[in-house]
Amino acid sequence: MNTRQINAWATAISAIALLLIVLGSIISVNWLGTYTQFTSKDLGMAIFETWGPTLIIVGLLMFASMLGGVYIAQEDRE
Repeated sequence: MNTRQINAWATAISAIALLLIVLGSIISVNWLGTYTQFTSKDLGMAIFETWGPTLIIVGLLMFASMLGGVYIAQEDRE
């Protein structure tokens, strides 16, 4: 396998992993829950205790996107 094929496989595996993470997050949500009013303390607890792993994954994905954007924006050195 040449480098181009290896890169294609790595990209495909990464895309599938991301898709599984997103689908897992969507499936794990209780969509039929009842509506309740939240205070800011309740919201903070829900974000950092209930959704902590999802928040970390999204943060890492955004960090990787920023690094990719910086890499793409660099000017070529001659």
